[in-house]
Amino acid sequence: MDFFDELKNRRDSVGLRFFLLFTLFIAVISISFTVFFFQQQRSALRDSLVNEGKLLARLLAHNTRLGVFAENAELLRDPIQGILEHEGVLFVTIVTAEGKALQEQAHKSVINNSGRAFPHWSTRFERLKGTTEPSVFEGDDIFEFWAPVLSSSSFPTDGSLFLDQPPRPTPRVIGYARIIVDKSLLGKKLDTLLYTSVLMAAGFLLLGTFFTYVITRRITRPLDRLTEGIRVLESSGSFEPVPVESKDEIGRLATAFNHLGTTLKTREAEKELLAEELRHAQKMEAIGTLAGGVAHDFNNILTAIVGFGTLLQRSLKTDNPYRIYVEQILSAADRATNLVKRLLAFGRKQVISPHPTNLNDIVKGIEKLLHRLVSEDITFVTSLSSEPLVCHVDAGQIDQILMNLVTNARDAMPDGGTLTVTTGSDFLEEDFFGPLEKGKTGYYAILTIADSGTGMDCETQERIFDPFFTTKEVGKGTGLGLSMVYGIVKQHEGFITVDSEIGKGTAVRIYLPIVAPKETTEHRDATAAAQGNQETILIAEDDRDVRKLSKLVLERNGYTVIEASDGAEAVRRFMENSTRIDLLLLDVVMPKRNGQSVYEEIRNIRPEMKALFISGYTQDIISRKGVLDEGINFIAKPVKPDELLAKIKEVLQN
Repeated sequence: MDFFDELKNRRDSVGLRFFLLFTLFIAVISISFTVFFFQQQRSALRDSLVNEGKLLARLLAHNTRLGVFAENAELLRDPIQGILEHEGVLFVTIVTAEGKALQEQAHKSVINNSGRAFPHWSTRFERLKGTTEPSVFEGDDIFEFWAPVLSSSSFPTDGSLFLDQPPRPTPRVIGYARIIVDKSLLGKKLDTLLYTSVLMAAGFLLLGTFFTYVITRRITRPLDRLTEGIRVLESSGSFEPVPVESKDEIGRLATAFNHLGTTLKTREAEKELLAEELRHAQKMEAIGTLAGGVAHDFNNILTAIVGFGTLLQRSLKTDNPYRIYVEQILSAADRATNLVKRLLAFGRKQVISPHPTNLNDIVKGIEKLLHRLVSEDITFVTSLSSEPLVCHVDAGQIDQILMNLVTNARDAMPDGGTLTVTTGSDFLEEDFFGPLEKGKTGYYAILTIADSGTGMDCETQERIFDPFFTTKEVGKGTGLGLSMVYGIVKQHEGFITVDSEIGKGTAVRIYLPIVAPKETTEHRDATAAAQGNQETILIAEDDRDVRKLSKLVLERNGYTVIEASDGAEAVRRFMENSTRIDLLLLDVVMPKRNGQSVYEEIRNIRPEMKALFISGYTQDIISRKGVLDEGINFIAKPVKPDELLAKIKEVLQN
């Protein structure tokens, strides 16, 4: 589109306003300059013509001195003829000082033009009589010049100029020379001057308009590009950099826009990435919430199945044909228990009991077991840090992480290879953590499990922590292994990264915060049946089957049991038997009042009262995403009878 058409269609354009205003300014300047120049040159031309006429008159007066003095017309002919040959000279008159006309002669053009007449010399003579200076009179179409004819020359001689000779005495006037000059000569020069001035003004105006156009275009073209770029960026979200044609303000503005567009594009990509990460986090959180909600009731069912199945198994003789069925039931219950634990670990709702533990010691403790998990065609290598890596962790959970990752690494090397477990440390800066991560800068222990297996593509890497996602065949994987690892690591306030490439293997790195070393080591409690000594235990459990199982197990092993079906009844039964009760076995989630509320009220009566909490879903009494508070005795459902007895014995003895 032509620039002027564009300006015409955009009346609100800054470029149009600038162009019109600047063009108007140039036009005013051009006209003003032309008028001023014309007036100045007109005055100069008139003065030049007047001076030239005076000079001719004086020259004529000087050359006709002898002729006037002698009153001889022949002596006047040649000087007059010479003056008439000058351009514009129309008529010459020579008169004496007494007013006698000695010679009048006209230019041949005047002679041929009989219709043209001039003022008679006598009209001016009386006014000029006796003057010694040249005079000029201006008519409508002529200039009339008079010069006195002196008895001696009025021009200085060479001797008076260079030899310091005294000047001659003042000459007397003996006559007058009159020259009439055509005024049209001045008009022609003025017309030529006017045409020249108009042409100069027009040229200056055109030149100024052209430069105004160039300047305006230089300004409006980048601005139009910027405007179009902003419109496209706003409407479609796409961004194309505008060309930077200069280094001035316009160029810097284009550069700034390009930088802004690039930044917005980058931020939009980051926004999409964050949205995807948020959707992923919400999906995982939803699965975890679902797992936690189901776990409470499901663990009660599993507790009853495992408990009564164990009691039934012990009641059958070794050669009983029904014993194998009971064992299959208990085996299936164990698999179901592990499945629930994995779901809880993924949702970060499983109870962990962390202690400051050297990560190197955990790896050493499970190294032999890990070695047995891999086949003989896989080289198993451990490389542990020489410095202690003390982290606040649950050693059992770290064992679970190692077994899951080593198993995955083994499956990724069907033709053999190398599996390496290494530990180290590093200081993590703020830029390590993603926008959705909440981590503190500091030193972290790094547990790395690397294999030389098949590796993963980018699409698989993005989904490996999704629950129930697996690349294994049906029946060979649940898809909860890595999601459980993810949940455990997050529950320990750590981070996990994966580097993988097709055909070159995979490296999984787990970052755990390093804490100050304490005299604490991992706790591994052996579960062994422990007989009671007629201690009285108040059982508060809302699930009838679990309550019946707990009572049966405890009474068979030498304990006295008082039952309560909810929190309010538990408080009431305690009030009735406060001096007899030695231990509270409290379900965390109960109708009317939860286990924590019951325990706090009873402690107001008997501060030394001991309690053991039991639950399949521990959100009510656990803070910091499932980390067990110090001083709280807890056992998770589903629980086997021997584990329950051992834990009760431990609490009573502490």
